[in-house]
Amino acid sequence: MTATPETLAAVLIAAGALVAALRLLWRRRDARAAALAVLSLASGALLYLALFPPHLPVGGETLVVATAETPAGTRAGPGERLVALPEAPALAGAERVPDLATALRRHRQVQRLRIVGRGLVARDLEADAGLPVSFSPLPDPRGLVRLDPPADTPAGSVFALAGEAAGLAGGTAELLDPAGRRVDSRAIAPDGAFNLGSTARAPGLAFFTLRLRGADRKIVSDTPVPLRTLVAPEPLRVLLVGAPSPEAKYLRRWAEDSGIDLQSRLEAGGGVDLGDAGVRLDAATLRDLDVAIIDDRSLLAMGSGARATLASAVAGGLGVVIRMTAPATAASRESWRGLGLAVEGGGEVAAVSLPPLAADAEALAVQRGPGPEDVPAELNSFEDPAPELGSWQLRGGPALVPAVRDADGALLAGWQPRGQGRVAIWTLANSFALVLNGQAERYYQWWSDTVSAVARAEGAFRPDLPPLVREGERIAICGLAGPARVTGPDGKTVALVLDPDAGSRGCAAFWPQQAGVHGIAEDGRKDGGNFAFAVLPKGGVAGITARETAMATRRWAAAQSGQDDGEVPERRGPGWPWWLGWLLVSAALWFLERRWLARPEGN
Repeated sequence: MTATPETLAAVLIAAGALVAALRLLWRRRDARAAALAVLSLASGALLYLALFPPHLPVGGETLVVATAETPAGTRAGPGERLVALPEAPALAGAERVPDLATALRRHRQVQRLRIVGRGLVARDLEADAGLPVSFSPLPDPRGLVRLDPPADTPAGSVFALAGEAAGLAGGTAELLDPAGRRVDSRAIAPDGAFNLGSTARAPGLAFFTLRLRGADRKIVSDTPVPLRTLVAPEPLRVLLVGAPSPEAKYLRRWAEDSGIDLQSRLEAGGGVDLGDAGVRLDAATLRDLDVAIIDDRSLLAMGSGARATLASAVAGGLGVVIRMTAPATAASRESWRGLGLAVEGGGEVAAVSLPPLAADAEALAVQRGPGPEDVPAELNSFEDPAPELGSWQLRGGPALVPAVRDADGALLAGWQPRGQGRVAIWTLANSFALVLNGQAERYYQWWSDTVSAVARAEGAFRPDLPPLVREGERIAICGLAGPARVTGPDGKTVALVLDPDAGSRGCAAFWPQQAGVHGIAEDGRKDGGNFAFAVLPKGGVAGITARETAMATRRWAAAQSGQDDGEVPERRGPGWPWWLGWLLVSAALWFLERRWLARPEGN
């Protein structure tokens, strides 16, 4: 390996300085000789620095960007410049800028960014800094920092929501219905997570309340949670195909209680059909259905022509639920694959983990509502033990979308798309035991979730919006086929302009300026479609916004650093200060050496 000039010079200068220092100490062993030895070493070091001055960054200034909740004592340090975005508080010595892009244009000499405070809002995350960025987020504020709101839920089904609270370990999360009654209550886990649920009743958009309490039982926050309860414009059309069984009996009861238009074909053998008369599995029948529920044995017993007709109907939009009644075989999995469901396994049964139906008997009573007067109160009570269920274990990979999971996250029902339709697999063995053990609500919920996941797409106007719409934050409204408008709570209307770059997605931007219920209307629809959605107040979700802002800024900062090689451009610094220092030290060494060493020791 060839030595560089810097290395060679360092070795020679160090050797010379060390020899000179040792020579001085050898001649005399007193404080004066030690001082001269130190000056000799200092002279050698200054000579090296004069020959090879240290590297300095080119334009190495750091831009400190203040955002919301930046501490009041924040100041720019040496080599830093402080700018404040509109969300930042008043800071001494800070330059106010309207956005990050403007700050970068004004200070093109900076080589690094340091973000302080809560982080960058969406307006500034679109800027490409092209510089290394450092960001250390502030701790999460106490209270609600994450909320997974409930999905649109059919009437009579159970909905669920989840979230996370910071600084409330040992506290409780409560769910209040629109009338202010507590319908669920759960302890907040040590990591802040919680899950709640209840039953969707009245159709339309309603506001539940998520109440968080600390360990001292004091109320920390009340957050509105919108829930959309769906009612199909016409009954869901479902066909049940299989053999007579307790499962088929309770499926028919579920369909009747849920207002589903159910037809059945239950073959008892020998050409005997205990279902509805005249039900055929042909293309015309399947075209008029929304969902077909077929057990695995009946599907396998179909001829290839019937399965091909069924597969064609799925591609055209039909939803199919395959109900497992026995361990899966290679032949049964092949029949599923013909419909568009590719899974493996299914030969082993695992126990199903069931969480409590509610936090306590009071919450369960509110969820169930008033029951028949002739049913004893002690029947199907909160204290009844949960039934023992099992499910066949399937492996479907990322293509298998879960529709129902148990308390441990194990898959109970999942689906895969095929063309315009979907095919689901129901893995529960004898799930009707839920009804027999007083858990009809759970049975109904699971089947509603599964059937809803695969049902033929309805023609109602249902634009695509973010799960949480917040006051003062821009959103994208997609799924628009043409000109549309949004009407706010105050009656004012804003026309939506479709983004041409969105293509077939049909998206338009909207910036809600007030909280409350808004309505989206699309021009030219025969059904006069109007879709209501809720805008949450800014203050009610401040903790969620703070968490999301920090996470988005951290991702943005990582992406900016990834575009840079991490090396700041450098050059040699000026050499004259080091030459001047070497000259002064060398002159002092020469003077003191002649003065001290010329005199006899002790003078």
